[in-house]
Amino acid sequence: MSDPISLQQPLPYATPAANRVRPRFPGGGGALHVLAVLTACATFPLIFMGGLVTSHQAGMSVPDWPNSYGYNMFLFPPRFWIGGIFYEHTHRLMGTVVGVLAIALVVASFLQPRVGWRQRWLALAVLGAVLFQGILGGLRVVLVKLDLAIVHACVAQAFFCLAAFAALSTSKWWNAPRPLQSPSGRGRGLVMLGIATVATIYLQLIVGATMRHYQAGLAIPDLPLAYGKVLPPVSPDGLDAVNVVRARRWNLDPVTLGQVWLHFGHRLGAVFVSIMVLALAALVLRRYRTQPKLLVPAVLLIALLLVQLTLGVLTVLLRKPADVASAHVAVGALVLVTSFVLTARAVRLYGIRRAPVVQEMSEIPLSGALAVS
Repeated sequence: MSDPISLQQPLPYATPAANRVRPRFPGGGGALHVLAVLTACATFPLIFMGGLVTSHQAGMSVPDWPNSYGYNMFLFPPRFWIGGIFYEHTHRLMGTVVGVLAIALVVASFLQPRVGWRQRWLALAVLGAVLFQGILGGLRVVLVKLDLAIVHACVAQAFFCLAAFAALSTSKWWNAPRPLQSPSGRGRGLVMLGIATVATIYLQLIVGATMRHYQAGLAIPDLPLAYGKVLPPVSPDGLDAVNVVRARRWNLDPVTLGQVWLHFGHRLGAVFVSIMVLALAALVLRRYRTQPKLLVPAVLLIALLLVQLTLGVLTVLLRKPADVASAHVAVGALVLVTSFVLTARAVRLYGIRRAPVVQEMSEIPLSGALAVS
């Protein structure tokens, strides 16, 4: 009879299954990753250009779709690219660039060796989202529906996150084998806070898009108070009073109570977003500073938040100049996608659910020892 197996040396099959992870596709990177990064990068200027269209009220400057004043969109003479037509037409052309990149992404997912169906379905989702977004934009023009313009703006933000996730999930870092979950549950709080932060930012962007399209960006023209008070008017009489002040003091058009409270809701949302972003960044800096993939976006989030708050203040104080207001939209998208990337990386590192507790061999009672004869 041979000696019993040492209890201090765990058997190979004692390694927790949750900690053995195969890569999505070996190595990652390649043309698929490059195209995914290009798609995500091209989406950012597209969102900024969309902001310019709204800021210049140029959404209906080209009243037909998919043509441009009867011309094929790609053959529309540049001599007609003036005024609002310039902003709307170039926005359409940039949308086409993103669409072409999405098509190339799908092609690469089927041609690049060792790419799994998860990556292919993700590439198809990116392409489908581009097509859906383009149709939304076209219907907004054809049907002249303002609500479709709001949906179009909100879907753009969600697509930015989808494109960023495609770039992230095709990277070498994402596909390198590593423990997925910590048996102690470490990181679950970070993941939950990240998800809550992303949701809060996205809701704030929805309110912001609604405010912009309903011309409520200057419904409260002073800061930090609202017409010199903590709360804006809540009654028709109070509204009449502030509209008189708007006309005499700021030479601004009258507004409705709905516009006033929509604007005020956006300001409240900025407070909630700031709290969530700072809490998320503080958690990373305090407990996860040794993870560069978490530390970098956390620091970037703080910087982006400061820029975004500054742009929001300037938008009001400078009476909503188009470039500043559009930059406010674009940086808001960066805040969303940065928090999304941080959260996605936290999920990749720690998972969402607590890993099952696996008993180490050294903890098994002596009566459970096995002897090999």
